[in-house]
Amino acid sequence: MKNKLVISLLAILALVLGIFAYLLSTNSLVSNNSYKTELENIEVVSESDQVEDIETDLQNTELDNIDSEMNDIELELDSAINVL
Repeated sequence: MKNKLVISLLAILALVLGIFAYLLSTNSLVSNNSYKTELENIEVVSESDQVEDIETDLQNTELDNIDSEMNDIELELDSAINVL
Protein backbone atom coordinates (compact mmCIF):
# COMPACT_ATOMS: atom_id res chain seq x y z
CA MET A 1 0.00 0.00 0.00
CA LYS A 2 2.80 2.38 0.92
CA ASN A 3 4.67 1.66 -2.33
CA LYS A 4 1.60 2.46 -4.42
CA LEU A 5 1.20 5.79 -2.62
CA VAL A 6 4.84 6.71 -3.21
CA ILE A 7 4.64 5.72 -6.87
CA SER A 8 1.42 7.72 -7.30
CA LEU A 9 2.95 10.81 -5.70
CA LEU A 10 6.06 10.51 -7.87
CA ALA A 11 3.92 10.18 -10.98
CA ILE A 12 1.90 13.28 -10.06
CA LEU A 13 5.10 15.20 -9.31
CA ALA A 14 6.60 14.16 -12.65
CA LEU A 15 3.43 15.26 -14.45
CA VAL A 16 3.41 18.66 -12.72
CA LEU A 17 7.09 19.21 -13.46
CA GLY A 18 6.54 18.22 -17.09
CA ILE A 19 3.70 20.70 -17.49
CA PHE A 20 5.77 23.43 -15.83
CA ALA A 21 8.74 22.72 -18.11
CA TYR A 22 6.49 22.85 -21.17
CA LEU A 23 5.03 26.21 -20.11
CA LEU A 24 8.51 27.59 -19.52
CA SER A 25 9.74 26.39 -22.90
CA THR A 26 6.81 28.00 -24.74
CA ASN A 27 7.12 31.26 -22.75
CA SER A 28 3.49 30.92 -21.68
CA LEU A 29 4.39 32.01 -18.16
CA VAL A 30 5.97 35.26 -19.33
CA SER A 31 3.75 38.28 -19.87
CA ASN A 32 4.27 40.00 -23.20
CA ASN A 33 1.65 42.69 -22.63
CA SER A 34 4.12 45.57 -22.48
CA TYR A 35 5.82 44.31 -25.64
CA LYS A 36 2.50 44.05 -27.48
CA THR A 37 1.39 47.49 -26.29
CA GLU A 38 4.61 49.09 -27.45
CA LEU A 39 4.40 47.31 -30.79
CA GLU A 40 0.83 48.49 -31.30
CA ASN A 41 1.89 52.05 -30.50
CA ILE A 42 4.71 51.88 -33.03
CA GLU A 43 2.39 50.52 -35.71
CA VAL A 44 -0.03 53.48 -35.34
CA VAL A 45 1.19 56.05 -37.84
CA SER A 46 -0.50 58.38 -40.26
CA GLU A 47 -0.95 57.50 -43.90
CA SER A 48 0.30 60.89 -45.04
CA ASP A 49 3.68 61.53 -46.61
CA GLN A 50 3.74 65.20 -45.61
CA VAL A 51 6.82 66.28 -43.65
CA GLU A 52 4.74 67.66 -40.77
CA ASP A 53 2.87 64.38 -40.37
CA ILE A 54 6.09 62.37 -40.48
CA GLU A 55 7.62 64.64 -37.81
CA THR A 56 4.53 64.20 -35.66
CA ASP A 57 4.76 60.41 -36.02
CA LEU A 58 8.43 60.49 -35.03
CA GLN A 59 7.73 62.67 -32.01
CA ASN A 60 4.90 60.38 -30.88
CA THR A 61 7.03 57.25 -31.21
CA GLU A 62 8.59 56.37 -27.87
CA LEU A 63 11.87 54.54 -28.33
CA ASP A 64 13.19 54.94 -24.77
CA ASN A 65 12.89 51.25 -23.85
CA ILE A 66 13.57 49.73 -27.24
CA ASP A 67 16.59 47.76 -25.99
CA SER A 68 15.31 46.93 -22.51
CA GLU A 69 15.18 43.19 -23.20
CA MET A 70 18.50 43.00 -25.02
CA ASN A 71 20.28 41.63 -21.92
CA ASP A 72 17.70 38.84 -21.61
CA ILE A 73 18.11 37.95 -25.28
CA GLU A 74 21.90 37.85 -24.95
CA LEU A 75 21.66 35.59 -21.88
CA GLU A 76 19.34 33.20 -23.72
CA LEU A 77 21.65 33.08 -26.72
CA ASP A 78 24.71 32.52 -24.52
CA SER A 79 23.00 29.67 -22.66
CA ALA A 80 21.91 28.11 -25.95
CA ILE A 81 25.46 28.29 -27.27
CA ASN A 82 26.85 26.77 -24.07
CA VAL A 83 24.45 23.84 -24.37
CA LEU A 84 25.78 23.01 -27.82
